[in-house]
Amino acid sequence: MMPAAPGPGVPRNDLPKGAEPPAAPPRPRYRWYHMLGAAALIAVCTAMGLFLLVFPWSTFWEANTYVLEVPAIQDYWSSPYLRLAVSGLGLVNLFFALVDLVRFRRFFEP
Repeated sequence: MMPAAPGPGVPRNDLPKGAEPPAAPPRPRYRWYHMLGAAALIAVCTAMGLFLLVFPWSTFWEANTYVLEVPAIQDYWSSPYLRLAVSGLGLVNLFFALVDLVRFRRFFEP
């Protein structure tokens, strides 16, 4: 049986007597190209996500010349499950763009 974890008021005993805990590492210094790369990634993920979310439900989806040439895959191509899967990938891209947008704050924190 393991002993219970000490409460918040109990001092730590893993440091030598008189030693201070290690200092936090310095924050990284971001330059302009870091911000530009992050902004470009957010823009690309947003554009790709919106495209993948909307395109499968448009009329251009069924007017694909490759699908019209191979009749064996027309049933799969027009399936709502495939369209939903592609739209799901669009939602994933939009989620990544949102996460990167939230993380974009790191460039402006002191």
